[in-house]
Amino acid sequence: MSTILLISPEPWDGHFVSKHHYACELSRRGHRVVFYGPPSDTAGMRLVPVSNAQGDLLILHAPRVAPGLRFMPVSLRRRLEAAWLAKLEKILECPVDVVWNFENSRFFDMSFAGDRLKIYQQVDLNQDFHPKIAAATSDMSIALSLPIEERLKYDAANLIRITHGYVERSPVDKKVNDIDAKFAKRSVNAVLVGNLDITYLDVKLLAQLVSEHPEVGFHFVGRYSDGSRLHNATSSAPNVVFWGQQPSENLPAFLRRADVLLVVYLAEQYPEQLANPHKIMEYLASGRCVLATRTLDYEAQPDLIEMAADREDFARRFAIITSQPAEWNSEARVTARQAFARGNTYERQIDRIAQALGQRGSLIS
Repeated sequence: MSTILLISPEPWDGHFVSKHHYACELSRRGHRVVFYGPPSDTAGMRLVPVSNAQGDLLILHAPRVAPGLRFMPVSLRRRLEAAWLAKLEKILECPVDVVWNFENSRFFDMSFAGDRLKIYQQVDLNQDFHPKIAAATSDMSIALSLPIEERLKYDAANLIRITHGYVERSPVDKKVNDIDAKFAKRSVNAVLVGNLDITYLDVKLLAQLVSEHPEVGFHFVGRYSDGSRLHNATSSAPNVVFWGQQPSENLPAFLRRADVLLVVYLAEQYPEQLANPHKIMEYLASGRCVLATRTLDYEAQPDLIEMAADREDFARRFAIITSQPAEWNSEARVTARQAFARGNTYERQIDRIAQALGQRGSLIS
């Protein structure tokens, strides 16, 4: 099996996103995975095993390669990064076979990894430091969304588009606080999950829906600040509940109780940044109806989500769905949505990447 260095802009501790799930799946397959998040203040390299991992998964704590590295000549930067990698291999007592980089602010010139398999994966459009160099110097580039694919396609030697992955969880119906009681207050319930302080959120539209539909319970699940735009605009309404940030294992309990799941963004202003929100895959896995503002990567799949053209259309569709929720959550529709999510587990995504790599795909399969 392979030893894989996975470089992430996010640390291991905290909210799990794609980088963490790829690391877990790769280690579950029998590979030795070294997860390196942001540089630490430690004096040297230190490897810490993940105790609950299903395999050999190590967290690397290490300082920056060198102060002011980005200002150095290209040849010197490459030599220093190559020496850093050699030092890691010495500590591991084995060679690194694969460098899988989710960054383009560090190690963006993948040439430092020599003839090792080099994978560059861009998940966020605003990760925009040196994406072209990262794509040009990797063996395989992976774009999450159509706008990212468009950005990389002229520089990448080998480019594929892979959407968000899905983590299949056991269907345990968690009891979260007084969730049943609060959902029971309304015959119809809408749920929005995510960062409730995010700039992209269309607070005006959400406030309009809350005001126009007092018969609908609105459940906002995620991190928020008192006095934030959404909280100020809606928290005093009797049909609104702010649940705060919840553990990921509790989210299915909210999603399964929803009559409609909301994706409400300023899509006309930021269409590329909002092309493929991660929450949609989690929404689809629940099987419940999804109503979204314009979402580029799903425009060709009207059978999966209800997509509004503008605010007026969103309000119209919301009224229709909430007046007949059973029709929009029929067994056939629920099954189709769940099937799409199950077709995009992280296990399947790695299989797709391995297949695209050809013979070298055996290093990650």
